[in-house]
Amino acid sequence: MKPPADKRIVFDIDGVICKKDDRKDYSEREPHTEVVEQLREYDDQGYYIILYTARNMNTYEGRIGRINADTAKTLLQWLEEHDIPHDEIHYGKPWCGHEGFYVDDKAIRPSELLENSPDEIRAILDAEDEFMNS
Repeated sequence: MKPPADKRIVFDIDGVICKKDDRKDYSEREPHTEVVEQLREYDDQGYYIILYTARNMNTYEGRIGRINADTAKTLLQWLEEHDIPHDEIHYGKPWCGHEGFYVDDKAIRPSELLENSPDEIRAILDAEDEFMNS
């Protein structure tokens, strides 16, 4: 049985779980082994794992139906091939462009995931929350 809603972890796919390599088709890209191992540990600890992606949002100009038809199958096969645990997948994360970035009060960098325990990550997020609400 998966945990209540407060024990969830949300992972971006490209550049976090999957290495970026524009020379290769998505189906041929390698997983970030350390991140996948960490993801599996969170899964073993009972976290509800949600994956999300902006994959092909630029290519298909944000048309989620095209992404569901063309991208989802390749991604699901890749996740299965690399034994990536997940409970949900969300397609259609808005694409920020090549020069843009995402801002989120509950986000950490992949390096922070690998370098910190769950308690340390919560402390990082709590400090940010305190800073933003002071």
